[in-house]
Amino acid sequence: MKIKLWPRRITLRIALLYSAVFSVILIVLNASVLYGLKYYLIYQAMDQVTSQAEAIKSKLGEIKGDVNLSEKDLIFSSIPNENIYTKIFDEKGNVIYSSKRLERINIPHDVNIDIPVKIDKYDKDLTYLNTIFKSDDKVFYIQVIKDMENEYLFLKLLFILMFFADAAGIFVSFIAGYFVTKRALRPVDYMIKEVREIDAHGLNKRLKIYGEDDELTRLAKTFNGMLDRLEDSFKRQNMFVSDASHELRTPISVIKGYIDMLDRWGKEDKAVLQEAIEAIKRETLDMEHLIERLLLLAKGDNKSIKLNKEQFNLKDVIKEVAEEIKMLNESKNIVVKGQNDINITADKKLIKELIRIFLDNAAKYTSSDGNIEIDVGKDNSKAYIKIKDDGIGIPQEDIPHIFDRFYRVDKARAKETGGAGLGLAIAKWIIEEHKGSVTVKSEVGKGSEFTITLPLR
Repeated sequence: MKIKLWPRRITLRIALLYSAVFSVILIVLNASVLYGLKYYLIYQAMDQVTSQAEAIKSKLGEIKGDVNLSEKDLIFSSIPNENIYTKIFDEKGNVIYSSKRLERINIPHDVNIDIPVKIDKYDKDLTYLNTIFKSDDKVFYIQVIKDMENEYLFLKLLFILMFFADAAGIFVSFIAGYFVTKRALRPVDYMIKEVREIDAHGLNKRLKIYGEDDELTRLAKTFNGMLDRLEDSFKRQNMFVSDASHELRTPISVIKGYIDMLDRWGKEDKAVLQEAIEAIKRETLDMEHLIERLLLLAKGDNKSIKLNKEQFNLKDVIKEVAEEIKMLNESKNIVVKGQNDINITADKKLIKELIRIFLDNAAKYTSSDGNIEIDVGKDNSKAYIKIKDDGIGIPQEDIPHIFDRFYRVDKARAKETGGAGLGLAIAKWIIEEHKGSVTVKSEVGKGSEFTITLPLR
């Protein structure tokens, strides 16, 4: 059984993290204070033993003639005693004066002369200074020792106080952090409640946005933007299914009608039989073409189509497609012009389909003696294809939608020319898969111009 020590709720996580950071800061600050205070007290003790040694030397210097330590009461009576003790040695190292509490403390008197030293010895923290005093032909060694028991006791008490203060501070920081975090994340609970009420039939709902432009407000705006895109995609999907069903229903109804006609009269009447067969074949081909295009778009949506890129001459492909369209539309004037040496790396089959879609559309909406001009060229690292016709044109309000699936500008006209409104949607997908772009210029009654831009590689 796995035990999870880290809490699930984000409020507790943030509160714990806040307390951890706060505790680390407190510990570092307090440790710095204690460390600094300790060394301050040590340096202060060193200064005290130095001052005490100078005071003793000054007292000894005031004695006229031979120094007689029998006058020690006079010598040391005016020297303050703050756990500071003194030893005086003669030049042979014999102790001629010692404070009462220093009997068991033996520190060499002739080392580190005039240098204050901190030691841990005899279960004590001591600071001492050795110095020399000369009087006539005599030499005295003076040793001043400071017992830092009071200072270290003060540090221990301060450490205990800081420990309990830190514990209380960490506890208070956790409680405060928890309530502050809970209050700050209250909009998240609101978002969760609102999101749970959103389903496929309620994509029009949006999160309410309160307050200033902070992280949670930006999160709500981002989520609303995602809902906008989901709602749009859902509407497009429903429209796509509806339009596809409608487009498939028509040929199926026609086929069913002719089958019923065959069942009634076509068994004996060869003319009716032939008419029905031709109609069924025509509708079947239209259905097959529609289904192929629907499958192509579905695979494109699922990113399951892999481009088979190769290098080829773009103008040669355009000429090939233009000849095909010209054979089917002999009355149209189709002209290909522009540069010859334009080699691009792309999926040749898809590029041919792209050109075929635009030329087929131009031919459908251009009069019998109309003109279609294809201009091909390159600019820096991109190739461009301009397809211009003098056909019926596209109203300005329809231009933003002509690449939508099943969208047709003139539905009555579309019935005559054929097509389900999928061609330009497929063309746009092919362009986007090749990292290209397309722009449209059109005027009703004067014609349209499509400019396709494709990268050379």
